[in-house]
Amino acid sequence: MKPFLLVSCFLFVLACSEKTADKTASLTKFTVTLLDTVYVDSGEEILYLQSGLGGAHWSDDGAYLYNFNLYDNALEIIDLYNLKLDKKIHFDKEGPNGTGRVQNVCYAGDGKIALSEFHQIGLFDINASKQATHKPRSEVFKKDSLLSNETLDVSGVLDENGQNFISFYTIGFANPLGIAKLNLQDNALTKTPIPALADWSAHRLEWTDENGSSAAYPAIHLHRVNDKVLLYSEAKNELFVYDPTDEAVAHFTFHSELMPNSRSPLSKTDVQSDEEFQEVLKEFRHQVRFLHFTYDKTHKRYYRFSQFFVNAGSENASVKPLLTVFDENFEQLYETSSLPVDKIYTTYFAKEGKIYLYENMMDEMAFIVLQIEEG
Repeated sequence: MKPFLLVSCFLFVLACSEKTADKTASLTKFTVTLLDTVYVDSGEEILYLQSGLGGAHWSDDGAYLYNFNLYDNALEIIDLYNLKLDKKIHFDKEGPNGTGRVQNVCYAGDGKIALSEFHQIGLFDINASKQATHKPRSEVFKKDSLLSNETLDVSGVLDENGQNFISFYTIGFANPLGIAKLNLQDNALTKTPIPALADWSAHRLEWTDENGSSAAYPAIHLHRVNDKVLLYSEAKNELFVYDPTDEAVAHFTFHSELMPNSRSPLSKTDVQSDEEFQEVLKEFRHQVRFLHFTYDKTHKRYYRFSQFFVNAGSENASVKPLLTVFDENFEQLYETSSLPVDKIYTTYFAKEGKIYLYENMMDEMAFIVLQIEEG
């Protein structure tokens, strides 16, 4: 889950189905109350909080948080039931077991860990021993192949058994075309095109000159929940759900009564100078953001925060959070902007009817706890 500094009837190629939730279910109501603020006991260690947990990985049952400490080149495993540091695994940065500069972390269970950096994926065991290295840009894959202008994004996830690395493949710089599944045993690549991702380009700004390329775009989220992979952009009120078993993609579009369902398209998506780039970049201000989905395994519900602006575009503009509740089949149940917190929290997880909002409090890992109750 990361931003990185990562039904009308329609049928996509390769079994991509589309579903629309046009209305919020009016009979389902929830109350949201501020319950507590809790702290993580780190013992004698100092937890890495400098990136705001932006590159951390959460287990889908809300039991553990896996946070990579760039200073110590170590994986911090946080026990979220007991709110304490469970263990810290130190890795070599260079050499045969080297990680390089870690950009993304994914823990699949059974001691299988994927640590990605720029253009390669390192697979490690729980003892920090490297088992394999994959370099998508230079490898020749079985089955499907990447075209010369395509790239496999290394900010992906491992499936439940750690047999497959799943991400999205892109054209240019992080411009997604579809889902890519790489079998780590036989090096077979399966590409699943998703034509609807082309709509995301309306919210993407690019500039290229002789010195290189720059791009600005709403964050793209990809993570695994309940053996499915969720893919979505912060620009639109929608979700793509990929099933690694049959490689089918379901497309869900949602409707909010309280905020816009999409960002406004940019006036330009290609510019010719840095000055023009900075000018168009101002259009990103006062735009809506649809943040990440989190799953409550106990109640079989998904929650998602979003942000929108009141009096957008004026000097009196203010940002507000909105909470949306979905059932396990992504049926929208409820939404509300009447929340006991006003701040926009971009990092959070759900467990046992509660949402835990990450907060750095005096350099300690803390969570503000909201109780979500039906009725």
